[in-house]
Amino acid sequence: MDRWALLTVALPLAAALLGHLLADILGRRVAQLSIGLSLGTFVASVALLAGTLGGAPAATLALADDWGLLLLDPLSSLMAVVVSGISLIVHLFARRYMAEEAGYARFFVLLDLMTAALLVMVSAGDLITLLVAWHLVGVLLYFLLGQDVRSPTAYRYAFWTLLTYRIGDLPLVLAAGLLFHAYGTWSLPEIFAAMAAGPQAQVLGLPLPEVVGGLIALAAFARSAQFLLHTWLPYTMGGPTPVSALMHAGIVNAGGFLINRFAPVFVHTGDVLH
Repeated sequence: MDRWALLTVALPLAAALLGHLLADILGRRVAQLSIGLSLGTFVASVALLAGTLGGAPAATLALADDWGLLLLDPLSSLMAVVVSGISLIVHLFARRYMAEEAGYARFFVLLDLMTAALLVMVSAGDLITLLVAWHLVGVLLYFLLGQDVRSPTAYRYAFWTLLTYRIGDLPLVLAAGLLFHAYGTWSLPEIFAAMAAGPQAQVLGLPLPEVVGGLIALAAFARSAQFLLHTWLPYTMGGPTPVSALMHAGIVNAGGFLINRFAPVFVHTGDVLH
């Protein structure tokens, strides 16, 4: 399980690095390299999901001491297959669709980096890793939407999306700070276990699960373009078509993933859950 989890995250990062270093040598063939490693990522994610369905217990893979945890559980395994599968389809489509566009190699490097960021996001086992990946998704989307550097419109729309994302991310940052202050750890499994043992914890005289659940819901609504926080979504139509497709591999639906990941928090809420 650990091997497949590492491959799932490492292969798109390797594709981005090799694509950047070998762009001048490979030329248009950089797309073939990217597609090949994307296929490997999808195979690794399927193997990871098969292990989970086979009864492998949920576990965490530590890449550092206090953060850099990868959570190997049914949710992360399933989302990894969704992300890598749609990413592979987008890679295949973009190979010809982007052939006449400037920055061909740069586009595939960004595509691979986005895939890696999404895979880290869905498998993050601690708040720091989750926040870093969550932030990187917004930054990389800015560059993908602004792929046509000659278009002022593309730049303006990409910047508006980035700005909206940064505002919508503030509730998630605040929720992470409150959870760490309350439980003294960044680890999501430890936080969920502590909250289950003592759901009556409070912050500023208010129930902690209610406050954190409300903040996470706001962050999820902003990322998923729910009403009143949806104004950025129409502007993304100015970006390349493959980017619009990739947005459904974990960008727009990241809000749904976030609520599912923090389900152990929402089960202790009343009004927020409703």
